[in-house]
Amino acid sequence: MKLGKVYGVGIGSGNPEYLTIRAYNILKEVDTIFTVISKNACDSVSKSVVEYVKPQGKIELLIFSMAKNKEERERQVLENTNKILAELEQGKNIAFATLGDSMTYSTFGYIYEIIKTKHPDIEIEIVPGINSFSTLSAKSKKILVENRQTLHVIPAFKEEDIDSIEFPENSTTILLKTYRTRSALIKRLQKEKAEYPHIEIVYGEHLGLEGERLAYSLEEIETIPETYLSMIMVKK
Repeated sequence: MKLGKVYGVGIGSGNPEYLTIRAYNILKEVDTIFTVISKNACDSVSKSVVEYVKPQGKIELLIFSMAKNKEERERQVLENTNKILAELEQGKNIAFATLGDSMTYSTFGYIYEIIKTKHPDIEIEIVPGINSFSTLSAKSKKILVENRQTLHVIPAFKEEDIDSIEFPENSTTILLKTYRTRSALIKRLQKEKAEYPHIEIVYGEHLGLEGERLAYSLEEIETIPETYLSMIMVKK
């Protein structure tokens, strides 16, 4: 039987109105949509976006390990990819719906590589999505970068590495997953602000969703409880 087609679909930062028309149409029509849910969550942001489309196909939720052990994470990715391959090998068209952009710090990237290795000739279409830091820029009405400014995206960091983070002049730095090391990061940014008073700091969480929040000072950020769907923009 002919293999089904794979769609890697970026669905934006969580607000279903941020879906592209192409993403909407694909999610509406495919046989199966795979998306992600946290191990300890009772619901999934990406699932709520998919359900907004009222798809004709079934929705399958996949749990991906966040364990520090690399082998454990790789095992979970392989198990989930095998579930996807089982659908494809039945000739079904599938979409993997991922928050943000499908090729930027996305779970889909790991799956994509395994599928390509096993079936080099399989048909794959990548659908871009609005990433989280573009959403922060829009919501805060702060220009992300312009002219010769550079953009730096730091996806994750250990607490012991925070003091070595650089904020170059004439740049914007995006700090993702800041909830893990909030206190140490604020101390680092306080030092940066003291040396360079002109820098701008913007915090955002749950952008485009219920509970959306923006903050523009370290003092305010320090009072906000840590949450997964959050980030900080530093403009210098």
